[in-house]
Amino acid sequence: MPPVWTGPRLLLIGAALCGCAPPPRPAPAAHAPRLVVPADTALVDARVRVGAEGLRPGEAAALVVRWPDAPGGALRSIAWFRADVHGRIDASVQAPDSGSYAESDAMGLFWSMERDSGAARSPSPWAPPAPLAHDVELRVDGRVVERRPLVRALLAPGVRREEVRSDALTGRLYLPPGRGPHPLVVVLGGSEGGFDDLRASALASRGYAALAVAYFGLPGLPGELFAVPVERVEAALEWARTRPGLDAGRVALLGTSKGAELALLAATRLPRVRAVVAYAPTDAVQQGVTREGRSRPESSWSLGGEPVPFLLQRPSAEWEAQFRRAPPYTLRTLYEASRADTAALAGAAIPVERIRGAVLLLSGADDQMIPAAEGAESVVRRLRAHRHPRRAEHHSFPGAGHSILVPYLPTPPRTAGGFWRAGGTPAGYARADRESWAAVLAFLGRELR
Repeated sequence: MPPVWTGPRLLLIGAALCGCAPPPRPAPAAHAPRLVVPADTALVDARVRVGAEGLRPGEAAALVVRWPDAPGGALRSIAWFRADVHGRIDASVQAPDSGSYAESDAMGLFWSMERDSGAARSPSPWAPPAPLAHDVELRVDGRVVERRPLVRALLAPGVRREEVRSDALTGRLYLPPGRGPHPLVVVLGGSEGGFDDLRASALASRGYAALAVAYFGLPGLPGELFAVPVERVEAALEWARTRPGLDAGRVALLGTSKGAELALLAATRLPRVRAVVAYAPTDAVQQGVTREGRSRPESSWSLGGEPVPFLLQRPSAEWEAQFRRAPPYTLRTLYEASRADTAALAGAAIPVERIRGAVLLLSGADDQMIPAAEGAESVVRRLRAHRHPRRAEHHSFPGAGHSILVPYLPTPPRTAGGFWRAGGTPAGYARADRESWAAVLAFLGRELR
């Protein structure tokens, strides 16, 4: 009986009879793990795809991002992945198995950076608008197989910075490329004093002239936040009228925390302001405060040399009780107790109905410094009650606290707690940073372009 050929033998015979060779088996991919970082430099608010290739399918590897000279000490993030069937890792579509963040996120390695306990404490030389100098690493089997530098810039190519000094104005002008005239955003920082270079430089990199105005905390200015002249904002707009390259007819104010309070208050007196952006706002003038968070019963602001009516702080039993334990403490409690006096609140209210321009308010729903979401809603209600003719909108972000910033900056340090609690979670801040910045750019684009 002839043999019965089956399986591989039958395929070989068939190939021989038809004069064909069997198809070659694919060669295994070379095992040469390497980083994939598309560029060495990117703007800080731009997405950067970080990944790896040349791994074996299913092989475990870690991506690490370091920021050695971050403020307060070195930061680091790490995420472990398994390579896909092509031997690749793409953090923009793959969720890490474990690490500093949980969901698939192209920028997760950047916003999730935490204090690097294994690094020597940095002298913290970084300050905006200096670029963020990162190191990106690929680790396989516990060893670093590749390391590359990545610079994230706050200043786009061609952005210029000028110091502005006069009796009435202490400013820092950031100008985008081109002759202009450029729409202008006056940027007001918070109770830290000085300039908000972070937001000013980021705005200039997106095509706006940005004038960061210091109103206290620098030589020649009030040392603390008491009786600061609101007229300093008016002086900024008057200066802009004479500066070539600026369009004084397209002006917005952008403020954060105490700067938001100042922006809203100043806009009630400046009909030329076409838009106001207020991060962590309040609806009423508050007491002054030192940079250490101490206060006394004096107004933050003055007009014509006279104090602006303000909401007197009324410490509650809950406020006093928290100081029997160790920090961090909740400043919000003090503001909530003061707001309970509705008559006093009404007397200190910012008359936002006098604002001629559009208003955008941004708050963290878990703000533990001030009741910003409640203040923002109050502003919107007052504007609508007075039939405000321009756009007025409030975006409140769950999981975010008082410290919403531009996108993709580290968020865990904001939730770590110091003397005061800011509120929020790392992932909540990451979403708030990203979505609030998109809202700001869309809002300014509609109102100033």
